[in-house]
Amino acid sequence: MDSALRPQPSNVVPADRRAGRARRAAGRDGDPRLGGRRVSSRRIQEYRLYEAIQRQPAELTRLLQASEPVDLAAETLGGARRVFCVGIGTSWNAASVAASLLASAGIDARAWSSADFVQYSPKLTPDDAAMVFTHSGTKQYSRAAIDLLGTKRAPIVLVTSTESEIKAGALPLGTTVLRTVTREQSAMFTVSHTAAMFLTARVADAIRSGCAGDLDAIPHAVEAALGLEPEIASLAEAWHAKRTVVSLGAGPHEPSAHEAAIKIAEAARRPARGHAVEQFLHGPQAQVESSDAFLVFTGTGAGLDRTREAAAFVRTLGCEVAWVSPVAAPDGACHLAVPDVGEVIAPIVEIVPAQLLAGHLAAIEGVDADNFRRDDPAFGAARAAITL
Repeated sequence: MDSALRPQPSNVVPADRRAGRARRAAGRDGDPRLGGRRVSSRRIQEYRLYEAIQRQPAELTRLLQASEPVDLAAETLGGARRVFCVGIGTSWNAASVAASLLASAGIDARAWSSADFVQYSPKLTPDDAAMVFTHSGTKQYSRAAIDLLGTKRAPIVLVTSTESEIKAGALPLGTTVLRTVTREQSAMFTVSHTAAMFLTARVADAIRSGCAGDLDAIPHAVEAALGLEPEIASLAEAWHAKRTVVSLGAGPHEPSAHEAAIKIAEAARRPARGHAVEQFLHGPQAQVESSDAFLVFTGTGAGLDRTREAAAFVRTLGCEVAWVSPVAAPDGACHLAVPDVGEVIAPIVEIVPAQLLAGHLAAIEGVDADNFRRDDPAFGAARAAITL
């Protein structure tokens, strides 16, 4: 039998994983063929995600004045008994931020995974409303959530792409649609996420003026966050061989921790996870090793002191910490200083360093950050059996 066709023992490591291990080993020890110098396999500029990350300030500036039906959405949500913010994946993180933004406007809002919303539905009435987030409009549970809300006659505000697969004619009567940006060309969603959060901030501001802070400042703050790229590229060089990248955030910063973990996992294919600060301290902290790295999101609010304690704990164990915040970093941490825009809209700004970190880690790994690992035949075959 041709050796290329011969079944391989179960303990044989696939070639792509062997290559990744070799790159990480070269990062630790240097490539002896290059005199100990490690060379990145790719450049972040090769990825489609990079262009999307870079155009975020321009898109947010456009959306600041875009003629989307923000006032109608505010009327729908502001008059509801309860508002369910629904999404999956990155859109669930957007839904979590939306719940916080709407709460700042005095709305009883709560975030739901679209799968849970469909499979374990709350008791809905026409007095309730929902804000559904789906960038592409292709995910089955987001579409099922819209159908469910339609049967209950609960008003819907849909936040989706300008090229969404969900057409207006297929929506329940009276649905308000807020359109963000064109469909992302990378599987790692970036600009669509910040755009969705920003449109939600406009809705919250229309319900209660000023509750979300100074929206005019957001595009400039995102531009400033993009200016951290040299520091982030250096951080990726230092972190590419780490065991795990763990992200932490408390209160309104928790969605950023979860989103950072998604970006690093799907783009760089590196072990990553995100936790609420307090949840991390009640169990997951027992897993920490000195070879882990921590990306910590915080602001000036109530969670700051506890977040500092968590950062100090992992620093004591020898972990490297990147502190994404307008607040001064703890001793020994790398400070990725983002502008202070207020905590409720901070997720729009503070996620940008994580997006860049994911892209730079992917470039060092030499993987295609845009294709959701579809170049791996085994993964592709397994993935084909699941409908998202």
